[in-house]
Amino acid sequence: MEDMASGVGGVEQPTSASVEPRLEAEEGGPPTRPSLREARLKPAFADEYVGIEPGVWLSAARLAEQLITRLLREGVADEELPQRVLNPAHFEFRGGEGAATRSALTR
Repeated sequence: MEDMASGVGGVEQPTSASVEPRLEAEEGGPPTRPSLREARLKPAFADEYVGIEPGVWLSAARLAEQLITRLLREGVADEELPQRVLNPAHFEFRGGEGAATRSALTR
């Protein structure tokens, strides 16, 4: 049963803890959850990424932006930025557009 809180005029409103992301219907298909690419730092590489907690799933886009900003502040030139900021040897990934297709290809 959903948690409810009294809203305006005594109307029951779902609490923030019970609200899930809205489901979006793909054309001609059932509703699906929004696809968000996430990354988490592997514990073995924690010393190389100060300020990023290992083992915690984070938005891959925000994490990449944070790392690019850090590199630029350290004086790395734009042309010296790595092709992939989130090194797959250092991070695990889940979700995102086409994730099911990619995992099927790697089997």
